[in-house]
Amino acid sequence: MKRRKSSEEDERGYYWMDTYGDMVTLLLCFFVLIYSYSTIDTAKFQQLIGAFTGNYVSYRDIPMLDEVEARENPIGNIDPMVNYNNRDDIDIEPEETSENGGIDIIDEESEEDVAFDELYSNIKKYISDLDLEDKVSVIRSERTILLRFNEVALFNSGKADILPDSVDIIKNITRIINWNIKYVKMVCIEGHTDNVPMTSKEFLDNWDLSTRRATNTLRLMLETGLIEPEKLSAIGYGEYRPIDTNDTPEGRANNRRVDIILEKIDTEDSKGK
Repeated sequence: MKRRKSSEEDERGYYWMDTYGDMVTLLLCFFVLIYSYSTIDTAKFQQLIGAFTGNYVSYRDIPMLDEVEARENPIGNIDPMVNYNNRDDIDIEPEETSENGGIDIIDEESEEDVAFDELYSNIKKYISDLDLEDKVSVIRSERTILLRFNEVALFNSGKADILPDSVDIIKNITRIINWNIKYVKMVCIEGHTDNVPMTSKEFLDNWDLSTRRATNTLRLMLETGLIEPEKLSAIGYGEYRPIDTNDTPEGRANNRRVDIILEKIDTEDSKGK
């Protein structure tokens, strides 16, 4: 005759297995969900299978982290973004911090800057094409383009009349300026001399010579009709703005010059036109 379990034995039954079974089922669902969202690298998966089945060529076929290297530079090997040795190689867009503390992307180059760069390139190319580098130089700054003519490029010694061979050079440069004249605020022409006193009866002093050279250059540019008179100015500085020493013949030759300075128009002025 089969003995029945006591009531105490029934109460102590294996009901905990129901809870355990529910927990295992939930864990299984959780891992299935994770697996469904994951992506498998086929090559690495095959390497992993090969490692367990013995079908791989060598253990070297499985990429591993070098223990010594990982100990020496653990963070840099995990994430190259924090590796100070190659941080400069990472291409990051430049940013600026605004006044209110936010991050602003740097503005692209303005229309005026692009036009001024083009003007500088065209002048430089013209000088290069005519092999004038030993007589004329061009220098670009943020706000200006400086065209520097040494004395022999435009004048005879102690004279203010522009040489016939140099007339076309001035006119052609004026035409190049006219291509981007919209972005030029002023064309300032400056005459300079060395400190040797003027002995010619044609000029009172170095002030007079430098001023005449500047104004003659201005008049030649004005004759082309390509630049408005209000955008042209001329001034003579005599010997008082040297760029080199006046103690040597070479230095004095560098000081005898005519500078044409092209001033870039302001952004506000260009918008108003």
